[in-house]
Amino acid sequence: MRRPDRARVTLALLALLAAGAALAAAPAEPAYRYRAPIDVQRPGAFVQLPLPASAYAHGLQAGLADLRIVDARGERVPYAFLPPPPQAAPTPPPRDALLYALPRQRAASGDWALPVTVQVRGAEIRVQQQQRTSSTLADAVPPGWLFDLGTPRAGAATTTSTHSRALLLAWSGPADFSAAYDLQTSTDLRHWAPAESGQLMALTSPAGPLTQPKVPLPADAARFVRLLWHEPATAPRLTTARLLAEPLAGPAQEVPTWLEFAPTAAPKDVPKDAPPPSPHQALYFDLGGPLPVTQIDLTLGPGNRVLPLQIEGRAAPGQPWQPLAQGVIYRLEREGQVNLSPPLALTAALRYLRLLPDERAAAPPRDALRLRVQARLPQLVFAAQGQPPFTLLAGSPQAKAGALPVAALVPALQDERPRFGQATLGAWSEDAAVAHEIDADQQRAAWRPWLLWAVLLAGVAGLGAMVWRLKRAG
Repeated sequence: MRRPDRARVTLALLALLAAGAALAAAPAEPAYRYRAPIDVQRPGAFVQLPLPASAYAHGLQAGLADLRIVDARGERVPYAFLPPPPQAAPTPPPRDALLYALPRQRAASGDWALPVTVQVRGAEIRVQQQQRTSSTLADAVPPGWLFDLGTPRAGAATTTSTHSRALLLAWSGPADFSAAYDLQTSTDLRHWAPAESGQLMALTSPAGPLTQPKVPLPADAARFVRLLWHEPATAPRLTTARLLAEPLAGPAQEVPTWLEFAPTAAPKDVPKDAPPPSPHQALYFDLGGPLPVTQIDLTLGPGNRVLPLQIEGRAAPGQPWQPLAQGVIYRLEREGQVNLSPPLALTAALRYLRLLPDERAAAPPRDALRLRVQARLPQLVFAAQGQPPFTLLAGSPQAKAGALPVAALVPALQDERPRFGQATLGAWSEDAAVAHEIDADQQRAAWRPWLLWAVLLAGVAGLGAMVWRLKRAG
């Protein structure tokens, strides 16, 4: 092959490689589809910005990696995600509570006789279970139960003020029941104050037992708690009780947010898993974005309603539904009072939820049904540098993570927190030109591998033809 012909082949090969690189390359500067104004109500060197749920709906990357803050000139403003403040007291571990069955007959005074003997020595109260008589059989269902939560330990006042408490009960049967109760509390086993009412439930199902075993305690619950069944014949016989403590929400800026959603239509995509067990009753909810969910609850509408269900979720369309939890949601009206089931704990990043009511329970009317989701939404802090006003950008599939480590932005975080300025986020708007470009780029990205292969194959075929012709000419 002559030298000029070799040069032409080399130039053609370089042009082919350049065309392939141009097709494979991604845009150098990311564009942002959405923007929202930042309204600074209280200025400061560092400004705290609570993020609403809409930030997850407008972000295109996991973990809100594509957020940016810019000033009026479009210059980047450094920001960081704020960690929650340290808790004032650690969460105490669960511990056993003593429980005693109440006698089946009331005392002569009309109140319930004590199933224990009590010794009072100053401020100390010693409790000991009485010997059972023939009228208190081991298999008899008592009209109620007495719980001894124990003597408060050192530091319990602080713990009680920062934690909610509940009794987690276990029983020996039956497998299916619904038992309403009233609570009373006392410090000395003589004077009793009424507390909340509630419901314990158990239901067997093909997926396993559905239970509601938790009894929430009032914030001022004393050492002794008395639980009285409305209908002892339908109640279970308790075997154990454990005292649980759960952290209350921290300072006002860290309170988890409750969001409400109406049911949506069933998604059109078909995940690669089994269809719902009860497709005619399945309830679907779209949270708008993959929110960090911590609890869920249902508003069932007026009247008495009991809804055993299984809960499934996923973060994006097309993903298989993952089982998350199961439980019993209820709303019961008694004597002018309404008893509601406690929210179900659920820790996951979810956008879509599917609720599968038990086939033996009628689903509530959809027009009255609402899903309440508790999400712990993040907080931003940014340095008030540059020229205000400031803007939050989101919606870029190519942008790299923009948040700094909080220690790099605010070196003395705990000292600086009280001096933070405060801001809120305004309404989101869409840049039509950027939206068109992002949509077009996503289409090009889908076609880019095929175009790249087509260019490469065409180039190889062209080079082969060129070499063959040069050989024939030589």
